[in-house]
Amino acid sequence: MERRCVHRPDRRTLIKIAAGILLAPATAGELFAASSPAFLIRNKYSQLNRTRPQRQSTKFIILHTTEGAEAGALNKIRRYGEANYFVTKAGVVYRIIDKRRIAKHTGRSMWDGLTTIDNYSIGIEVVGYHNKDIRDSQYDAIRELLRQLKSLYDIPDDHVLTHSMVAYGRPNRFHRYNHRGRKRCGMIFAQPEVRARLGLESQPDHDPDVKAGRLRVADKKLFSFLFPEIPKPVLVASRENTVPPPPPPPKIEIPDASFVIGSSNTAWEIARERYDHASTLYTFPNGTKMSGDQISDWARIPAGTRITLNEVEDEDFEGFLEIGKDGDTAEELAGEYYASSTTIYFFPDGYIRTGAELKETSAGRGLLKKTPKKTMMLIGYIYGGRVKASRPAVNIAGRKWNYPSTYYRYPDGTILSGDDINPKKIPHNTFVFFQQ
Repeated sequence: MERRCVHRPDRRTLIKIAAGILLAPATAGELFAASSPAFLIRNKYSQLNRTRPQRQSTKFIILHTTEGAEAGALNKIRRYGEANYFVTKAGVVYRIIDKRRIAKHTGRSMWDGLTTIDNYSIGIEVVGYHNKDIRDSQYDAIRELLRQLKSLYDIPDDHVLTHSMVAYGRPNRFHRYNHRGRKRCGMIFAQPEVRARLGLESQPDHDPDVKAGRLRVADKKLFSFLFPEIPKPVLVASRENTVPPPPPPPKIEIPDASFVIGSSNTAWEIARERYDHASTLYTFPNGTKMSGDQISDWARIPAGTRITLNEVEDEDFEGFLEIGKDGDTAEELAGEYYASSTTIYFFPDGYIRTGAELKETSAGRGLLKKTPKKTMMLIGYIYGGRVKASRPAVNIAGRKWNYPSTYYRYPDGTILSGDDINPKKIPHNTFVFFQQ
């Protein structure tokens, strides 16, 4: 009699299959009793979900806090496709962008040399604040969601990061260097006690980009909170060869954030990179109100001025930088890459050239040395060329044609991202720019 061979999957494969079933799009109700009877996950997909591309790899999970009320935050995150999952106060989990697709949730970001962490991560938005503990129901939901995702994608605990860990800022009038400290978002999830309740047994003990000199620390208090020194057990000679480990470090209390400017609380400390944004409102002690883009003398803002941050899409993206706003010179913004073929200049008169092209002529070298104000720059991008009938966008940028980080410049000067593109309606002679 013929004997049939039956392949039996190993334990890791079975776990992945189970996690994939639980995380797959589900039907109404979606009560998953298999692992946690209280774990509810439902669909509230963004309208952008169907057009967002799939990630090529998944290395990280990024935890965020909404910093606002549940209803408003959920509407905003769905509108802009800013997370893969959203966790309510009651512990219900909503799918916003499919777990396999890119959610636009980290903005300008870097970790261990990788930039635009959206392209490598799953984003989880939690209703709450960076300086306040979350509810028991949220702990339960996040712990189960993390368990499934870590198993499905083989993500280690120290690759579950906070938005505040990966966000970074470009030079500005407060910090003249690329810096860590652009966001406080999600920082509560760096606290060892909080991570333990989420089932996370380890965390990063340093910032690889600060250590490598790619970034500098702009907010020392935030940095020490994100990477606390955790004493390790000490082995000594004794009958049992060990002594009890030292007690855990005291719990760090995070002070409530103040939105009033004072001697040690600058506009940047409060609003970060939105300090000069049109949506940021300054109310002076005398009642006068001005938006961030109307203020020029930042040194004379009186103490007692209150800042109001209004809801906008996170525009701090690894994209366009402006001479005169983000920095005074091209070399200041791009460093050693200011004359590179992957640094692209958009001059106010419509002239577009790469740094390498400008370097070839005396006139171009003059523009590199003294770049006009309002010149826009893309750093780390490939100049793909123009869309033609015989050369559609997908032939230029490949699978990155509809990435949120890919840009299109129409013949009339309009600039759109991959989120806004209909591939059948891209005008001929549109320029395409995509990241390396």
